[in-house]
Amino acid sequence: MTGSDAVHSTSLFLGVDLGWSTGATGLAAVDDSGRLTASGRVKTDDEIADWIAAQPGRVVVAALDAPLIVPNETGQRVAERLIGQAFGGFGASAHTSNRTRFGGDTRAMKLAQRFGWEVDPRTPTGRDVTVCIEVYPHPALVGLFRLPYRLDYKKGNDQRRAPGFRLLVQHLESIPQLGLTRSPRWAQLKRTLSAPRPGDLNCVEDELDAIVCAHLAWLWAHRPSELRVYGDVEDGYIIAPPPPQHRPQQPERRSRSAEVPAAVRFERTVHGRPTGYAAGANEQRWKAAVRAVFSDCALAADCRVQVDLEFLLGPDQQGRKEPDLDNLIKTTIDALDGVLGARTGTGLRAEADDVRVDRITASKRPAGTEGDAGARITVTEL
Repeated sequence: MTGSDAVHSTSLFLGVDLGWSTGATGLAAVDDSGRLTASGRVKTDDEIADWIAAQPGRVVVAALDAPLIVPNETGQRVAERLIGQAFGGFGASAHTSNRTRFGGDTRAMKLAQRFGWEVDPRTPTGRDVTVCIEVYPHPALVGLFRLPYRLDYKKGNDQRRAPGFRLLVQHLESIPQLGLTRSPRWAQLKRTLSAPRPGDLNCVEDELDAIVCAHLAWLWAHRPSELRVYGDVEDGYIIAPPPPQHRPQQPERRSRSAEVPAAVRFERTVHGRPTGYAAGANEQRWKAAVRAVFSDCALAADCRVQVDLEFLLGPDQQGRKEPDLDNLIKTTIDALDGVLGARTGTGLRAEADDVRVDRITASKRPAGTEGDAGARITVTEL
């Protein structure tokens, strides 16, 4: 499922944190490159409609943090049970939704009907229809950043929530597509977080959650393989990443001001022709391209590492010329010597200290209409 063949520069991807306890709704929009273009906070459905109408472009995917399809009269939806099974150990289970609680169609469904959005996640994106999906920031953050436990920024007084907000800001700023450090609105939000007045954290929370939702909307159109549908359109669903493969680790309750260190994570896009082991000029060019984009990245010497690789092959890398995935992995990780440190005892060959790598995920496919050949590489401290 991909809409990249029909998504234009005026395409928008919308995040909506539909108001619950605060009564306010956070809104955010990103463009086709994934860059944050606007965010804000409103209350009524009419204000939501006005805010969306003011954005330049057409909404391709709208990701809502709110129950969308709720057919069950009582109990939990299948999607909520599945999210609980996958993320419950990480403290990111879903709230219970049923028709007894909502008394009919949910507010999210009414909004989707108002705007004519398709709520079936099987609907192809990028054409003349907006796909509306249900998401949930807590498991999304755990899955995206492979957290040991959910970020604790939603409950408690301001002093207790502040460390969680700081970690959330760090993780969101590590997403290169969002380009948050270049956003004037993001600068305003960070100033608010640096010296919050009573009630400010609730306001910022809605908007930050909406930014998470907008990024999920963008991923659903551009990188759907990174997300999973928990449930289905008949019984209700939630879209989130797969859960981390490591065991949950609940943070120790030391003091209210204690902060859990954020795991270091580098995500970069390399442009060029991915090349496996060939001991030739093409391999050297590919390694140089990888080293160049990671030139400012380095992990602590004693940490263990996960590497995620998504290769986009060039038009000349088909048929008998298609490189083996294992060779692509070896060549690329060897070029991460600046990030992982260099392995000793290899003579003149510069190779990364890949003994530190405990987990690798990798895939390859033709670049097609998605753009130039290259790779998306993520290096994460475990």
